[in-house]
Amino acid sequence: MLKIDLKAEDDKWLKEIAKEIDISMKDLAYMSIMKIINEYRVRKAMREYTEGAVSLGKAAEIAGVSKRKFMVMIEDFGIPLNLDARDFVKCFGFLSDMREYRVYKNVSRTPALKGEACR
Repeated sequence: MLKIDLKAEDDKWLKEIAKEIDISMKDLAYMSIMKIINEYRVRKAMREYTEGAVSLGKAAEIAGVSKRKFMVMIEDFGIPLNLDARDFVKCFGFLSDMREYRVYKNVSRTPALKGEACR
């Protein structure tokens, strides 16, 4: 179990914040620590991804988020998508599956659109 000795002034601020947002000091401290851990994981994942040390999937795993969310996060930071061959094939396969699914759904619902849906 982690025990923290705070300076009196910091303890005072922690109590004030906890009271203001109506949460226990323990929960506030836990949330603050988890925020730091999560931010560190994201920074580490982005750093390793941009250095080419890890794949997109591994970076997402390090960050603790889905691949899709990690892709949005790196886009928000202006980091170019750097897919390795394995990730590219997976994404391409997913898009192909979705296209087939949409074609099948369109054809089964509206046979007159068969030619349109296959384009």
